[in-house]
Amino acid sequence: MKKLLGLSVITVVLLSGCGEVQISINKGQEVDSGETGSDKKDNEKVELMNDGPDSEGMTDADKQKAILQFINEDIYKVAEYEVVAFQSLASVSGVNYTDDSTVYNELTSNTIPAYGKALEEAKGIEAEIPELVEMTERIVTATQTFYDALLLEKKAIENQDEALINDSNAKIEEYYKLVEAYHSDMKLLAEQYDVTYELNEQKQSVEEL
Repeated sequence: MKKLLGLSVITVVLLSGCGEVQISINKGQEVDSGETGSDKKDNEKVELMNDGPDSEGMTDADKQKAILQFINEDIYKVAEYEVVAFQSLASVSGVNYTDDSTVYNELTSNTIPAYGKALEEAKGIEAEIPELVEMTERIVTATQTFYDALLLEKKAIENQDEALINDSNAKIEEYYKLVEAYHSDMKLLAEQYDVTYELNEQKQSVEEL
């Protein structure tokens, strides 16, 4: 009976993009070649911070800052715990699999607690702008879905129930769809405010038994 998550690869999806996001300050603009280096920096800062206010009284610069904080700080905190959980799971799966007891002990001692912290961080995110409300909800839904998958995996081992493994795998599939949609829409939102959103292709292999 297969005990581990039935997917060939687990991708570090939430961490992807963190540290790879930059503000495109002078997109589509030319800078006077006669300015000194310090003048250029000052002018860039002024241009960025003096964008016209929108209907909500926030400048585009305010929204750029909120988006950067969301990706590089809020999501990064979630991803840190998520990576720990993925590495924990990988240590007892695929070629590293030995027996169900080892898997169960790793799940209960390290994987589930680490991912529980990722879920807690996700639930603690406060969207700074209306545009990030839905993105925040998606992250919470995705992390809750993966956490539920881990709990189902634990219960499957306890009960030797293959049906629960299938349920766990279905949750994993749902998780990936949620995160794929999140990244797609997050990229579109970032581009609206001249923020470059680049995904890192880093992956953590978890081979199916």
